[in-house]
Amino acid sequence: MTDEFKKLFGAQAANYTKYREPYPQELFDVLVKLIPKGATDILDVACGTGKSAEPLLSLGIKVTGVDHDPLMVEEAKKQAQLKRLDISYVVSDVEHLPFPDGHFDAITVGTALHFFVNEGAMSEMKRALKPGGLLFVYWTLTTKDMLEEDEIPGSIYRKYNWLKVPSELRDLANISDFFGKSSLIGVSMQRIPVTSKATVEERVGLQTTSGTYELLSPEDKIRFLDEVRGDLTRKLGTRKYFTLEEEIQVCYGFKA
Repeated sequence: MTDEFKKLFGAQAANYTKYREPYPQELFDVLVKLIPKGATDILDVACGTGKSAEPLLSLGIKVTGVDHDPLMVEEAKKQAQLKRLDISYVVSDVEHLPFPDGHFDAITVGTALHFFVNEGAMSEMKRALKPGGLLFVYWTLTTKDMLEEDEIPGSIYRKYNWLKVPSELRDLANISDFFGKSSLIGVSMQRIPVTSKATVEERVGLQTTSGTYELLSPEDKIRFLDEVRGDLTRKLGTRKYFTLEEEIQVCYGFKA
């Protein structure tokens, strides 16, 4: 994914807060079992508006979030203030983290590793980890159990030249291999099935949190959302909401 594409998300920071669902507790139940004993500091890389950083407070240790987009960090700080959450947020890209060597017991990356599957980012995250520190990355995918007729048609996405994350960048085997080649130890994978419910407007709103949405002209933004809304409204019929079968895929390893 290009640097230019990464810079498109900040304009929709408020929509991230509104439409992006929080991650389920089952994910953090897995994380808590892997955090090194006596941990004091955890870093959430590519924290966005704080959806992935806020639940880390339940670990009872200091939480820092970092994101390259100042608009995202601004929204994260706003949310932390509104909710009275003690989280430190910093603007920085992952290839140049402004933290001392060996500072963190764990680093998490939620639905963002596809932007920086590269040696520079991995080297920098490892540098910021303590020996034995945990690197814990995860992302959410819709599973094949979701009714095909409830999906947004590919024809709509193709019509607007919608960019999608290359499948290999969200492939557990590929990311696990990347971890191993980066000299992480104890590399492992896990799949967590989750079910969520969403209305038409929630699913339409979620489209506005994609970087591709910001590539559209103002006129095409309206047309695109109208087409998605119309298609989903027809498919929902008399039901109150869609039931989405998803899976959180996790890959983790430890610094030697």
